[in-house]
Amino acid sequence: MSGNNPYGQDSQHHVLSVLVQNRPGVLARVSALFARRGYNIFSLAVAPTEHPDYSRITIVVDLESAPLEQMTKQLFKLVDVVRISELDPRHSVERELVMATVKA
Repeated sequence: MSGNNPYGQDSQHHVLSVLVQNRPGVLARVSALFARRGYNIFSLAVAPTEHPDYSRITIVVDLESAPLEQMTKQLFKLVDVVRISELDPRHSVERELVMATVKA
């Protein structure tokens, strides 16, 4: 890794925080939108918010700068999307989980 980009200097990864209605099928519609556009989802996490009617989807996606604006416009067209924010990786906390089996 180099510079301020934790994904590497040449990477175009963007971290999007998408607040959505907590309903069945919302995650499928959001991920299908990325698939239809041919964008690779690098990482995805979904969690409920403090309000039971909403969930937050955090997506790390590989996009160029121009399609990012286009992608957010497409996401806003989905009925269940409430708000979209791009998170700055330099000001975010990242976690990784390793699961290992150790034979004694």
